[in-house]
Amino acid sequence: MSEYDGPEWMMEYWDFKALCAHACGEYIRFYLTTGHAGIKYTHSQRSDGRELPHYSCRLTGEGDSELLLRTDDWRNHLDDVPGAVRTWIREHVNLRKCSPEPGRYQGDPYWTQQVFRDNE
Repeated sequence: MSEYDGPEWMMEYWDFKALCAHACGEYIRFYLTTGHAGIKYTHSQRSDGRELPHYSCRLTGEGDSELLLRTDDWRNHLDDVPGAVRTWIREHVNLRKCSPEPGRYQGDPYWTQQVFRDNE
């Protein structure tokens, strides 16, 4: 353990916070760019009424589709979380009839491209 490491419980908590930041960050970029409200995000410290595993987060889509991310499963590759979230959202969302609106956040080129692709 280096001087910058903490006890295991603290390291696990920091990893959980990083997992949530990556997952929620991609979700926010998706929502702000597209305005599509069909995906919801929650995490185990703020549940939406359904029990979640310890230190996990979940995205839910229409129907019963969900992506459950557990800290223990992602601790060694947290940088891959945004890509996994992006892929899952893309597979579960049709952006037909979404269009960039004046004044809407235009900052994520991937989601802007996906809106245009679905509306060609």
